[in-house]
Amino acid sequence: MLEWLVAVAVLLLFLLLLPRMLRRDKAQPRKSGGGSGVMVGIGLAFAMVFDPKAAQAIEVIDQKNDLGDSEDGQSGEKPEV
Repeated sequence: MLEWLVAVAVLLLFLLLLPRMLRRDKAQPRKSGGGSGVMVGIGLAFAMVFDPKAAQAIEVIDQKNDLGDSEDGQSGEKPEV
């Protein structure tokens, strides 16, 4: 829930600052590079945080680790290496 609140807050902040950034770009001559690298970085950060497949993979790995720990403790034998 907190992740969604942060995402909404960042989106609203971006929307509020967008007109100011666009006006500034028109007033100044175009520089090489611009702000596209920053936008790509922000997009990658959100992709890492909110990627549902990655979250599901982490849950599956955690479940397998939990099952593996409980099975080793119940058998009484040394686990094979």
